[in-house]
Amino acid sequence: MFYLVIVAIIFIVLFKILNVNNSAEKSIFYCKNQKFLDEFLKRAPELELPYVPTRFWGFSGHIQTIIQGVISRLHCPLVNGHRVSLRLTDGATVTYDLYHAIESHPEPGDFTLAICPGIGNNSESVYIRRVVYNAQLNGYRVCVLNHIGTLATVPVTSPRIFMYGNTADYAAMIKDVVRRFPTTRIVSIGFSMGGNLITKYLGEPRVKPSNVVAGLSVCQGYDAKKTMKLLLEWKGFRRLYIYAMTENLKSIIRRWNSALFTEEVKKKLGITERQVYSSATLLELDDIYTRRLAGFNNLSDF
Repeated sequence: MFYLVIVAIIFIVLFKILNVNNSAEKSIFYCKNQKFLDEFLKRAPELELPYVPTRFWGFSGHIQTIIQGVISRLHCPLVNGHRVSLRLTDGATVTYDLYHAIESHPEPGDFTLAICPGIGNNSESVYIRRVVYNAQLNGYRVCVLNHIGTLATVPVTSPRIFMYGNTADYAAMIKDVVRRFPTTRIVSIGFSMGGNLITKYLGEPRVKPSNVVAGLSVCQGYDAKKTMKLLLEWKGFRRLYIYAMTENLKSIIRRWNSALFTEEVKKKLGITERQVYSSATLLELDDIYTRRLAGFNNLSDF
C-alpha cells in the first residue's frame, strides 16, 4: 500500500510538471490596424492555427527547454561570419558578427536582420546560430550584437558590461551596418532581454536610420518589477531560473573583475566586489551594482 501511494504521488508530480492535461489553443492577436493584421496573417496563415505540441512532453516549458538545449547542441549549424569591433565614446568595445545571405531573397532588394540576443548571450549562443542559419537560407544578411562581457575572447575595455536599458550598443551596430550597406532594409529582432532593448530602441526619441523598417520582439518581459517578484516564487520552479540567470551574470562580471572594479569605480559607486558576488538574486545584484552603474538613485527608478 505504501509503495502504491509513492507511485501515485510520483505520477501526480509528473502530470503536474508535464502539463499533459493542457489543451491546444489559438493565438490571440491585437492590432490597431485591422487591414495590416489581415494582410500579415495572409502571409503567415500558420499563426492562426492552434499550437499542438508533442503530447507527452511538449506541454511542459521546462522539458522543452531541456530537450531543446540538448538537441541543439548535438545538431547546431555551423555559421561563418565576420566579427566587427567598434569603440564607443565611453571607451567600451562593442562587437557584432556579420553573416551574408546564402540564398537569394524571394523579394527584390537588400534585407538585414539585426539581432539582439537575450541576457548573457551572444552570436555563439546555440539558438542564435539556428536563427542566423535559417535567415541566411531565406536570403537575409544577419548581424548579431555580442553583449559586452559575454565573449571570453573580447576584452572589456571600460568599467561596464551590458545593461538592460542601455540601447547605445545596439544603436552603434545599426549605425555601422547602415554605413556598410546604405540601401539595406533592416528588421530589428530581439529575444527576451534583447526584445526589451530593441523595443526601447525603436521607441526612443533618438535619431534612427530610415533603413529600420520593422521590429520583432520575441518573449520579452513587460514589467520588470512584477517579473522579479514572480521569479522569486517557487511556483513553476521559477526560483531555479532566476538563480541560474544570477549566477551566469555574476560569472561574466567575475571574468572581467579587474576592468570593472577599479578603485575609482568602487569609490564612485560605493561598492565592493564582495557585495556584488554575494548577491543571491538579480534583484539584489541590480540594487547593489547595476542601477548604480547606470546612474539611478534607487531600484524602482532603474
